[in-house]
Amino acid sequence: MLLISTIVIAQEEEQKQDLGQVVVTGNRFETPIEKSGKVIYKLTAADIEKTAGRTVADLLNTLPGINIDGAFGTPGTNLSYNIRGGRNRHTLILIDGLPINDPSSISNDYDLRLINAKEIEYIEVLKGGASTMYGTNAAAGVINIKLKESRSETPEVTLSQEIGSFKSMNTNADVQGRVGSLGYLVGASVSLSEGISAADSGDPNIEFENDGFSRYTARTRLTYDFSDAFSLSGNLSYEDFNSDYDGGAFFDQDNQFEITQTSFGLNPKFNYDGGTLQLKFNYNRIRREFISAFPSVSKGENLQADLSNSYVFGDNIKTIIGVQVQDFSFTQDDGEPSQSNVDPYVHVSWDVVGGLTLNGGLRLNNNSEYGSNFVYSINPSYLFDLGNDTRLKVFGSYSTAFVTPSLFQLFSSLYGNAALEPEETESIEGGISLYLSDKLTVNAEYFDRQETNAIDFVSIFDDGGNFIGGEYRNVEGTREINGIELDLTYTPSENLRLTANYADYTFGDPSQFYRIPSQKFGATAQYTLKTGTNLGLIYNHFGERQAAIFSDPFLVTLESYGVLDFTVSHELFDGNLIFNGAVYNVLDEDFVGVYGFSTRPVNFMVGLTAKF
Repeated sequence: MLLISTIVIAQEEEQKQDLGQVVVTGNRFETPIEKSGKVIYKLTAADIEKTAGRTVADLLNTLPGINIDGAFGTPGTNLSYNIRGGRNRHTLILIDGLPINDPSSISNDYDLRLINAKEIEYIEVLKGGASTMYGTNAAAGVINIKLKESRSETPEVTLSQEIGSFKSMNTNADVQGRVGSLGYLVGASVSLSEGISAADSGDPNIEFENDGFSRYTARTRLTYDFSDAFSLSGNLSYEDFNSDYDGGAFFDQDNQFEITQTSFGLNPKFNYDGGTLQLKFNYNRIRREFISAFPSVSKGENLQADLSNSYVFGDNIKTIIGVQVQDFSFTQDDGEPSQSNVDPYVHVSWDVVGGLTLNGGLRLNNNSEYGSNFVYSINPSYLFDLGNDTRLKVFGSYSTAFVTPSLFQLFSSLYGNAALEPEETESIEGGISLYLSDKLTVNAEYFDRQETNAIDFVSIFDDGGNFIGGEYRNVEGTREINGIELDLTYTPSENLRLTANYADYTFGDPSQFYRIPSQKFGATAQYTLKTGTNLGLIYNHFGERQAAIFSDPFLVTLESYGVLDFTVSHELFDGNLIFNGAVYNVLDEDFVGVYGFSTRPVNFMVGLTAKF
């Protein structure tokens, strides 16, 4: 049993949709991109440095086929993650390779608002089912966030400062280095904004009060190399997030929301001939408080441990065998329910013959409330060499997932339903990737995902049509979505990089996919001048969506919209001094992201990053 360096991926290059030569895909081994069985997207620290003021949600919203609902509202707005029709509970968020769930939240998901983008080394996104590798909740996709760690042999200080619209500012500082066998990183950040009103007044002559936010973070990471074979790292972090919020759609109110979180982790790793034995452990405590006409306080505790052993047989078979342990508890009012998973798993990657590669895995979900359930996946791919430095990859996958209800959905004093059954999903996908030397890469995929026992919030109305409450229930029938996703990257020269993407989805029952656009497309252009100046244009178009509301007509159609952003950065002293700036929503598009709530008009950020 061994913990695995669950790094989901990646394509190694320094741009928005990274398509490099080596990836660490779902099999968790470094693999030539041509032999990977998935399409994976990566955002690096260099990308983040070039785009002043972007939050993690903003960054993810620029990627193909990914929709972060709420990203265009006032800073501090609630976020919904939609990958291939999945909701927050279907998209697993990893921090340094481990799920850092929040048992106090509705979906047991990690809250991306807690992270300052300046703390991130890279973000990698895998679309499609990955529960055999990462456990429950990885039913539609995985967002893996790798935080910065010490990489410098000498002390290095990084300072960054950003200011912009809505009296926003973001300050980040860290110091890293090495003393003998000890590597260290210590960092802190402060983010503040007066924001805009969360709720839309619905009348241009009426102005609601602004809803701002603040975030304070601090973290440290230490690594000690006892020998060439054995190392031990540990981390400690603290986040405090405060946000104003309104009473609902078109309803101004002076409410406040606060999250505080403390996390502690350990990662011993032992390398031996042909393999690696590793343990990843993390414990976090979180507290949520709502200060409003309906005040509430909830607390959550989350323990994650993953012990894995990876081993390579010869040159063509790579294996991972491990066990993952998760323990959640949720405190609200006088109750303190808990739940746990103990999941053994195995994954194999086999270069069979010629261009054929097989990836497959098996996991036994052992849940304290719902017993044992098998999930499995198979992911073959074949690489054709077409000559003239041109290659064509054909790939496909089939996977299952088992998603347990959150403790909030089961035991919330207002909306819980202890009779809920777990969700089960099946996902199938197939596609091709075309590589024309290092100039052009094209990916095309089709997928179909089906959920049974889907969990949804069901509103309850009185005879007069007034909302009087609700609870979480299993939806009858099958929740189905299928679609196509296309993207390309073209690099005609060292200085110019162009990307384009398109996604189109078909919903089996549109009423089960509220607020998710049926189409999304976008394009980017990045040009680097010889002076070290980088210019960027980013355009994203989101299609029509349907939204359920609590009054007549109870269902509205939200019009499509497009957002154009402009970015600029300039490097001096070999990249040790970086000026950056951005204008977001350049065309000042007036659109509705979430019904009844405001979206940001044209706005700007400017920043400076210095390394000493």
